[in-house]
Amino acid sequence: MVPEDNQPQRRTVTDIAYQFLLGIAFGLVLASLPALCISVSVLEWRTTYVTILGTIVMLCGILSASLGNRFLKPLITFLESIPPVV
Repeated sequence: MVPEDNQPQRRTVTDIAYQFLLGIAFGLVLASLPALCISVSVLEWRTTYVTILGTIVMLCGILSASLGNRFLKPLITFLESIPPVV
């Protein structure tokens, strides 16, 4: 007997929270990339800049929680393609 996989698996609240936190972590990494490319002392931490970075971080968390692996897999592939900075 072969189980039917027509119905998607239901995600638990723990899975959704875990994926939200992963999205937040990846959002922080993505938001910090511009700061790593230029000197942090050169950046002026204006309210709009901080708001945009916070929006990117929260958007990554929300998209990760709502879409799950469909959002996380391309993001992980993108982060793996970035060469390490030494």
